[in-house]
Amino acid sequence: MNARMRYLYEEDEKRYMNLFDPKSPISGMGRYKVLKVTSMSDITIQEQRKLYQAVVMINELNENGEEYSNTMVFWKKKEDGDSAQWVIADID
Repeated sequence: MNARMRYLYEEDEKRYMNLFDPKSPISGMGRYKVLKVTSMSDITIQEQRKLYQAVVMINELNENGEEYSNTMVFWKKKEDGDSAQWVIADID
């Protein structure tokens, strides 16, 4: 979540998109800056057959003062072994 905020703020779309799984429906970077992210729930991690999935509800405050609630889904693939990294699967 921190890296996502940083790359949005720096307008670094290449690094931003590298945070996402290639199968993610996210196709580009929004044209806004996030000033604050607050977790609205505990992070829930579930083990599935091929991956671990983490889900957390967040509240974001954008630079224009608007607040949005989102669900962030992260994946960590088991097949990648010890080198596995958490990636963003979706933001809904």
